[in-house]
Amino acid sequence: MTSQTESLVAPSSSLVSDAVISTPASVPTIPRNVRTEISYYTPPADGASQLPIYIKDEKSRVTSKNNFQPVTVYDVRGSGVEHVLDKTGIQFVNYKSMMKDFDDDATIKESYYPEIADMLYRVTGASKVHIFHHVVRKAHTHYLYIKDDDLLKEEKKEAARGEVTGASTEKIGESPISAELQGPVRGAHIDQSYAYAPELVKATFPGEEGEKLIKSRFQIINIWRPIKTVFKDPFAVLDARTVLEEELVPIRVIYPTYSFESFNVREPKGREDGGHKWWYMSKQSPEEVLLFKIFDSKTDGRARRVPHSSFTDQEFEGMDARQSIEVRALVFHEEDNVE
Repeated sequence: MTSQTESLVAPSSSLVSDAVISTPASVPTIPRNVRTEISYYTPPADGASQLPIYIKDEKSRVTSKNNFQPVTVYDVRGSGVEHVLDKTGIQFVNYKSMMKDFDDDATIKESYYPEIADMLYRVTGASKVHIFHHVVRKAHTHYLYIKDDDLLKEEKKEAARGEVTGASTEKIGESPISAELQGPVRGAHIDQSYAYAPELVKATFPGEEGEKLIKSRFQIINIWRPIKTVFKDPFAVLDARTVLEEELVPIRVIYPTYSFESFNVREPKGREDGGHKWWYMSKQSPEEVLLFKIFDSKTDGRARRVPHSSFTDQEFEGMDARQSIEVRALVFHEEDNVE
C-alpha cells in the first residue's frame, strides 16, 4: 500500500511526548546482537555498464543475483551508544500513534501524516515538512532484482524510447505490487541518490519555490514503524559514519509510471577500520519509531545518508510475516544554508 504527497508546513498540537527512546521495562536491556548475512551490490559481469532495476510486478522481486556477506547486526538496546540523526544518521523516538490500523491510504494521509510531521518538527527543528510517500509491508521477504542482459531486451527498448524518465512525484505510490505482496527488502540500499534528491524537490515544488528550497538545507528522512512487534525479518540500519562514499553505487529504478535514482552499496573490502556497523532494535514495538536519513544537503561532516536492509534472524524465521509502515518526508531548514 502506497500513497502520494502531503504538505504539512506548521507544527500541530503536541502529539509526541519525547524525542529520545525510552526502553519499556518488560524488554531485556542486554543487547541481542545477531550474526547474519546482508546482500550487497553485485557489479555487472565483465565490466558491463550497470543496468536499471525494472519493477513491473511481483515477479520483478525475485532475485537472480545476490552477494550475501556475513555481518553482525548490533542491538541498540543496552548498547550504550547514542544515536542521533546528525551523528549516526539514525534516531529512535518513543511515541504511541493514535492510528489503530494501516489498511486505508486516505486514513493514513488524514491521521498518520500529521502525527509524523509533528514529530519531525520537534525532532529536527524544521521550518517545513512535506510527506511525499508511504509504503505498508505485510508480506514475506522479497529481493531487488537486477535482471540479466538476455532478460532485458524489451525493457531496454522502453528506456531508450524515454517512456519513463525524469523526477516525478505525480505517480509516486502507483506501485504494481500490493501491500499484500510487498515484503521486507533484503539488500543494502539508500532510497534516493545525491543527484536525485534536488530533482525530487523541484518536481514536488515546481518553478521558483523548488529552486529556492534547494538553496537552503533540506533532508529526506524516512520514518519506519512496526505495525506489530517485530520478530521475523528485523530492520537494520547502517551507521552513516562507517560507509565510504566510494561504496555507494547509483542505480536507476524504473516503475511503470515513474522512475528515480537510488544507491546500492558495495561490501566493505580491504578496510582496516572495522568496516560497516549495522544496528537494529530487538523486538521493536509499534511505539518505538526509527528515523533515519536518506539525504542531507548539509556537507559539514554530519551524517548525510543511511543504507538499510532487512535481515534474517534464524530464531524467528518460523513466525508470521513482518508488518510495518514506512513514511518518506522532505524536511526543510529554510534559515540554514547548505555549506
